[in-house]
Amino acid sequence: MALAATNSMASRPEPAGSNPDWSNDAFAFWKLPTHSREALEPSIVASVAIAEWHMFERYLPERDRHQHSVLRAYYLLKRFVPLWLRHAGNSLMARSRRVDFPAWPRETSLMDFWTEWLEQSLIAMKVTEGWHIGFWPEGRDCCIALTHDVESPSGFARMERMAEIEAHYGFRSAWNLPLDQYPIDWKIVERLRARGFEFGAHGLNHDGRLFRSREDFQELAPRVERLAREHGLRGFRSPSTLRNVEWIPTMDFDYDGSFSDTDPYEPQPGGTCSIFPFFLGAMVELPYTLAQDHTLTTLLHRCAIDVWCAKADWIASLGGMILTLVHPDYSGAGAGLREYEDLLKHLSRIRSAWRALPGEVAAWWRRRALMELSIEAGRPVITGPDIAGGVARRLASEPLAHRRST
Repeated sequence: MALAATNSMASRPEPAGSNPDWSNDAFAFWKLPTHSREALEPSIVASVAIAEWHMFERYLPERDRHQHSVLRAYYLLKRFVPLWLRHAGNSLMARSRRVDFPAWPRETSLMDFWTEWLEQSLIAMKVTEGWHIGFWPEGRDCCIALTHDVESPSGFARMERMAEIEAHYGFRSAWNLPLDQYPIDWKIVERLRARGFEFGAHGLNHDGRLFRSREDFQELAPRVERLAREHGLRGFRSPSTLRNVEWIPTMDFDYDGSFSDTDPYEPQPGGTCSIFPFFLGAMVELPYTLAQDHTLTTLLHRCAIDVWCAKADWIASLGGMILTLVHPDYSGAGAGLREYEDLLKHLSRIRSAWRALPGEVAAWWRRRALMELSIEAGRPVITGPDIAGGVARRLASEPLAHRRST
């Protein structure tokens, strides 16, 4: 069940002479030795539909994968409603919302499927152990990536202070900027870039238009892409995470972060059920896997640090990707900043984690997809156009290979 929209409009670099298949099947996820593929082919083909049923939110009715008429009306009236009243109304709706699937704050069904597919594959091959290409470079056990959406001038003014704290704990982060919502001081952007931070495009502004209709998208997407190219922005996250799984991969970006693993509280609720990257056409999708600060503190009135730490530990225990979405507008000062620093302290103590920028994660996931694993004289050998960072790991060392729902 291939993605309907192809990558014909995308311009991501590909190795010379290659014709890569950016697949989300179970074999591509695990990266088992190539000699085992033929025997597993039927289950590999079947796995695509199951994986993308989760990842592409196909469990949702068609009408729920796009903006409702009520949401369109909200954006038309939004600027006339005081911020405190919008937050109060959104909080009331969020706390009254009941969603069975995907479960929140963590959904296990796709992880269960990856484990079960591997177990059945080992049985079919009549083996109890094997090798695969590790999920993360240099044999790291999990991944941590920090991202921010900077929604206002006050949030922009708080970036450097937050960046100082992140650097203190050994992190660098990515900051997504709405390109037509407020004046951007690009000198500050370049100053942070020089220190190793990354910047992405957060659409144009929070008016709900980009994915409102095909006509709006065709009008606005080229403008987003042009402004992003002018400022070297290769990552994208849609304002308010409004999204369309068929249209996003036609945009000229290396990666997207508009999906969550599970988030029933967004204007467009849903989730990919994935705590790992995956492909939207040739674009890499990096779902945010920790709940947003605004969701926890403003909508649900929850203690963010407790929810964050519990989820981060669970993701790390499965070798997945801990990807934050924190707004300097809400968490860049006062109690919010203290809570964010507590999260950084906690993340800094996770052992054998790869601390990476989103652009690095996307580049790695694409590079890993082109690697192949073979067994020669009983030892694993990785080949490919660029095998930097690739490490063969025994399946026995992967917690996800042996997990059960909890």
